[in-house]
Amino acid sequence: MMSISEVRKMTKQALKGNWGLAIGGIALAYVILAAVSMLNFIPVLGTIAYYVFAGPFMIGATWFFLAISRQEKPEIGYLFSGFKTFGRNLLAAVLVFIFTFLWSLLFLIPGIIKSFSYSQTFMILRDDPNISPLDAITESRHRMNGHKGRLFGLVLSYVWVFFIPVIIMMILAIVAMATTAMFDYGYHSYSYDYYSSMPDMSPVFVLVFVLGYFLMAAVLFGLAIWIYPQVLIACAVFYDDLYASTGTFGGGDTDLHAPEDDTTFGAIPPVEPEAPHFENKTWGSASMVAPDASPESEETPPAEAPSIEEAQNDTISETVRPSQPEQSVEQKNDDEQK
Repeated sequence: MMSISEVRKMTKQALKGNWGLAIGGIALAYVILAAVSMLNFIPVLGTIAYYVFAGPFMIGATWFFLAISRQEKPEIGYLFSGFKTFGRNLLAAVLVFIFTFLWSLLFLIPGIIKSFSYSQTFMILRDDPNISPLDAITESRHRMNGHKGRLFGLVLSYVWVFFIPVIIMMILAIVAMATTAMFDYGYHSYSYDYYSSMPDMSPVFVLVFVLGYFLMAAVLFGLAIWIYPQVLIACAVFYDDLYASTGTFGGGDTDLHAPEDDTTFGAIPPVEPEAPHFENKTWGSASMVAPDASPESEETPPAEAPSIEEAQNDTISETVRPSQPEQSVEQKNDDEQK
């Protein structure tokens, strides 16, 4: 199986000539989801309508980037391909959400682990149109046995850059709160005359924080537009590599649909016995002698067979030669009496 660095290299190759399509697709997906999220302001029904739309749409976006990773050159409208099998994809999205949520109730970490277990479900639905959503989730679980840590490391190798603006925003917030608290304490302290003579800088720090907050939000959005397509395509490359390495059911489980003759990727072919080898010999020739035969063990040649003409003469002579009649018993008795 490919290492994380090899997957990243394959991701760069897949994005060559497709950067505009990938960035345009992810930007359009963000805009559409942001517009549909306005339905959440409608109590209950709005939230239900948002998730009914978001489930198949996110599956279509996953298929879109899977097609880019395979150099299929999809059109931008392929983002909505998840609505072609609306009921099946909606059920798959709902089941993945429910299972992940239930595991998250135990603690946050089990929910994260299970989210990686179910990460291959949507791509399996694209490659196998006849599979049911529950079977796709089960197959994703089997494939990801022993590979969840590798996928986590792959995703982390991209998203770690998001921590930089987040840390900067946290530092700005701490500085703004500290300066505000300092001037507020000075205003109510006994050194009122001293602090009252100094200009109040807390509004300045608050303004700097607000500006810095919006600046970092813009940076985060730009990073998301640049990094998130790479993450999705890297996950698609990981999916293809995982399928090539594990087959239908991975993690040490046998393939239930495979024939008895194992010809899956990576299987060791059976060793066939070598054919007999004869050096400088020709089948049917009189000179073919076993390699270990010695001159002493050669048999004496057989006696020469009679020629065809001699055999014919012998046959003719036997045929022409008159046969002598046998004497009867009475004639023998008469001869004896004489």
